[in-house]
Amino acid sequence: MPKIRDSFPKRERLCNIKAITSLFESGKSSFTFPLKIYYNPNALNYNRIVITVPKRNHKKAVDRNLIKRRIRESWRLFKDTDTEIIGLDIAVVYVATSLIDYKKIEKSLKDGLAKIKEDCLKTGLSTIRNTD
Repeated sequence: MPKIRDSFPKRERLCNIKAITSLFESGKSSFTFPLKIYYNPNALNYNRIVITVPKRNHKKAVDRNLIKRRIRESWRLFKDTDTEIIGLDIAVVYVATSLIDYKKIEKSLKDGLAKIKEDCLKTGLSTIRNTD
C-alpha cells in the first residue's frame, strides 16, 4: 500500500485572531529550548497550529522565514506518529536569539509535544488517538 503524502493543509493552520488571542491568554505552555509551545483545547477532531518568530530577536525576514520553514517541516513530519494528541490549538514560539539547525528544532518540538501529551493524559484536556 503506498504511503499517503504528509501534508500541512489550510484547515490545520490557526488563523482566527480570537482563537490565537485566547490561546496566548488562557492556554497552558511548555518550554523546551528553543521553543515555547502554548496549547489550548478546541472542539475539532484535529490540531491547529500557528508558528511565530519574534521580529525583536530576528530582524531579517529571511531568517524568520527560514526558522518558520524548519518548524513547519518538523511539525508536518511529526504530526502523524503512532500516538497523537487531537483537538488542540497549538502556538509554537521560537525564543532563541540565534539560528539553530533543523535537528535541534525537531528534537525540541518532539520533546515539547511529549510534555504536552503527558499533561493531557494527566488532566484529560484532550483526546489521544491510537493508530494501529
